Amino acid sequence: MYWQEDYKSCKDVVTEVVGKGRQHGGRSRLVSSIIGSTKSEKKKTKEAERLQEEIDALQRDHGQGATTARPSTVRRGIYGMSDRLYNDLPLMNQHKIRMVLKETSFGKMEKGKGRRLLLFATQTLCVFFLFHLLYIELFTFKPSPSQQIKITGRQILSEWKADHMSTEVKKDDQQQSLQYLLARLVGGEDRSKLDSTGFACDNSSWSLHCVANKPVKIDMTTMQVHVPPPPAGQTTTTVVRPYAMQGNPYVMNDITPVTITTTKPPQPPCDHNHRHPAVIFSSGGYTGNIFHEFNENLIPLFITSGLFKSRVHFIVVDHKLSFMRKYRRVFTRLSGHEIINPAVDSSVHCFPGAVIGLKFHKFLGINTSDNPHDYVSMTDFRKFIRQTYDLKTQSVFDTSNPPVLLLISRRTTKKFINEAEMVKMMEKLGFVVIIANSAKEMSDVEKFSLVINSCSVMVGVHGAGLANEIFLPDGAVMVQVRPLGFQWDVDSFYSEPGPGMGLKYLEYMMEPEESSLVDVYGLDHPVLQDTASVAAKGGYDAAREMYLDKQDLRLNLHRFRETLVQALRLVGRQTNVADV
Repeated sequence: MYWQEDYKSCKDVVTEVVGKGRQHGGRSRLVSSIIGSTKSEKKKTKEAERLQEEIDALQRDHGQGATTARPSTVRRGIYGMSDRLYNDLPLMNQHKIRMVLKETSFGKMEKGKGRRLLLFATQTLCVFFLFHLLYIELFTFKPSPSQQIKITGRQILSEWKADHMSTEVKKDDQQQSLQYLLARLVGGEDRSKLDSTGFACDNSSWSLHCVANKPVKIDMTTMQVHVPPPPAGQTTTTVVRPYAMQGNPYVMNDITPVTITTTKPPQPPCDHNHRHPAVIFSSGGYTGNIFHEFNENLIPLFITSGLFKSRVHFIVVDHKLSFMRKYRRVFTRLSGHEIINPAVDSSVHCFPGAVIGLKFHKFLGINTSDNPHDYVSMTDFRKFIRQTYDLKTQSVFDTSNPPVLLLISRRTTKKFINEAEMVKMMEKLGFVVIIANSAKEMSDVEKFSLVINSCSVMVGVHGAGLANEIFLPDGAVMVQVRPLGFQWDVDSFYSEPGPGMGLKYLEYMMEPEESSLVDVYGLDHPVLQDTASVAAKGGYDAAREMYLDKQDLRLNLHRFRETLVQALRLVGRQTNVADV
């Protein structure tokens, strides 16, 4: 038992301390108080030796041989002296002899008493520790039932069984918990299929993701996921390209396929066994464009893996190092494990479950009625982002006054031709203007997000840069300048997601005379007056080339000023701008 081992160590410690006290003159205060000071004993011994020498000298002077001093209890002849010799000694020497006899006798008594006190103290100390440890064992120490011993020394079999059963229940609860979390990623018939077969896929209009709630084996060389076959023994093969935007053929052709088979896992066995499930996704596609990085990667990854609370492994096909480094903070918060890159890992990994592909809801948004997170929303995602990048400003009312306006300035396509005049007008309205025009600076998310989080208003023409609205504080205003002639997904990309993020949305609609295409085609040309005809003839590609790639903007400052005044009011800056 535990107290027996502790009693041995107690006895050894006491013996060591007592020994050190004897050897070193009692440096331990506790031991020296029991056995007395060794220094006084040595002093008495030296005094006795000095008197012995004096007596030997006296005996030689009286013609007697020197004798060894032996203790005597009754006679003054303790040192071999006769009464005559003793009486012939000077009175001072007689007194010294009496003192020696007294001190020697007393010293022996003290020495014997000290030894008895030492033995008593040692026994008392060990008994004290013994009772102390017994008290801990019987009343305070609470071992598991399988270790608990009755006073009779017999093991309580019923309690051992109860402990064994509770351990099994805990393991079963953990497995059930994982299955419950995985089941939340599918719904309806797909969930019923997952419960009955252990594998199911959720195929929406945009995304496809599959879930296995049974142990899986993943061969990183071939990207094959082996799922145990269902009870009926039917085998299936499913191919998934794990990218959220399944409806874009231009992207999907470049995404590495993952093959899922419900067959008996082949040999060899797993090289790595993991306790947490895996999520497989691609970092290919449109990564490098901040809108698509959030829309097709980060937000779907948050929806899919957030419910595991970082107890999940990420397997990233089409591993793009620049993307992984750019958002390393996001990945380390969503997963507590090293990211697995199949391109450099040729081993076989085993997981208790897996998700292949990411769950997508809508552009820059989360459907609160269709998610596995107890109705989490884009507000929750933005809170997650603020915590990830340590963004301190939560509300626009916490920003500085005068308000800060961030202008997303483009240098290639869709440029503001009269940008300098726009900035002067913004400053006259009372804004502190920050111009963001460096792609390198804007790609440094960790630094640029801090700048955006300090702003009250963000202005930009339709494009990926507006996705930086995710870093704005709650209640801030995002102003989208809509280009002439191109309306595809303009609403779904920015005007609809904004309110879901807790932001205020404003837009400025271009007029034909504000387009640089006037200088090329003239104001009366169908390119400017009948923009739909361009799309009707050449489709999406023709419209994109004309109105996104070839068009720049020269804003009407008087009209645009009205939009900025409205933004000032929305952020709570009731500046009197009527006379500006």
